[in-house]
Amino acid sequence: MNKVLKNSFIGILCIFAIFYWIYSGLKSETEKNNNYVETEDNSDLILKFINKDTCILFDSLIQNSYISYSDTTNITNILKNQATHPISIDEIIDYNTHTFLSLSYNKNSLNNYKTFLKNNDIFNSWDSINTSLTTNYNFSVSELASYINQVGFFTSDSSNYFYIKSDEPYNIISLLHLLKDSNSVKSYNKLKINNLNSFLAGPLFTNKINYYKTLGEFCIFSSDTSSLYNLLNSKKHFSENLTFIQYKNKQHSEYSLNYYSDITQKSDTSIKILSYQLRGEQNGVIANFNIFNFNKTEDSIGKTTIDSTQVESITNEKDIIDQIVEETQNNQQANNLGEITYYLSQGESFRQATVKLKEKLEINGYDYNKVKSDHIYLILKNTGDKLNWNTAVNIYLDKKQPSEGDYFYMQKFYY
Repeated sequence: MNKVLKNSFIGILCIFAIFYWIYSGLKSETEKNNNYVETEDNSDLILKFINKDTCILFDSLIQNSYISYSDTTNITNILKNQATHPISIDEIIDYNTHTFLSLSYNKNSLNNYKTFLKNNDIFNSWDSINTSLTTNYNFSVSELASYINQVGFFTSDSSNYFYIKSDEPYNIISLLHLLKDSNSVKSYNKLKINNLNSFLAGPLFTNKINYYKTLGEFCIFSSDTSSLYNLLNSKKHFSENLTFIQYKNKQHSEYSLNYYSDITQKSDTSIKILSYQLRGEQNGVIANFNIFNFNKTEDSIGKTTIDSTQVESITNEKDIIDQIVEETQNNQQANNLGEITYYLSQGESFRQATVKLKEKLEINGYDYNKVKSDHIYLILKNTGDKLNWNTAVNIYLDKKQPSEGDYFYMQKFYY
């Protein structure tokens, strides 16, 4: 009897142990999934900031992170092969500015943006309007982009502005005159369209603008002349704002994109500045997110600003960024797993082969639509030529039969 009780007791313990093991595993998996949600890909974070997304959990955001170019539908790909710039818009914007974005820009940026539109299947609308501008007004968005060094927006009080910065402002002015509305008012020019900014980087610049005024290297746009008048006649510029001065002192490196926003609430005991910066590297984008807290005080004109003696020290940002770049490159090298190939058989059409290629890529964990344009090549057996995806499609898709032994090739990579 004692033996039966002993065996029963041991059996019950085993059952409890099994249940506990299962429970612990499920709990661990749940916690793992929750952690993933908190640190998931933030490649569209800049759009959430701009659109004032109230669902953002600031505490879950990583201070420094890396965004790969592998997702070709992501707007941050506009920063590929893009220069950096020091923040200089503070020289002309109003003292009371509470939000601004500055973006390095050139003709290459426009090409990146058009690629973004194509990968999101929204290029045709852009191209249609662009063709109309060229046909009706002889206006070239591409030529405009070639003269630009920087674009951005800023908000002061309740007014929204867009700006273009150029080393050749005379060429910018000449092009804009092609779109000049005959109803322009004295001292202020008016465009025939109100969405020129969206042609350069639509998701980043959504406010309607049609009046503009030049100021040195800057061309400032707004939706009405009164806003431009107030800006151009402001007595103090943002460069004199103590909050901004301390923010700027914290930025040790130049970035391709700088976003600044005062997110202070009335109930806050300190001034809170949201800082988000992006910088294009060879294989992706360095992202630097911070929320700076400054003690409130009153300046000489009665505006709430920071106590400049209460600024905390920070670590060397350049070292952090260099470390991120190095770790990312090492990870990519460590995860270089070889090659993916698919050889065409006799009589197999290009279209039939792409179906088999898609299956092979998916088995290896790759998204066919995302990787084909940038990573897949068609190697011709007889000549040894290496055709990129678009060239191969133009030659062979429903047009010409490939040869037996030709093959698709992709170097495996990590993303």
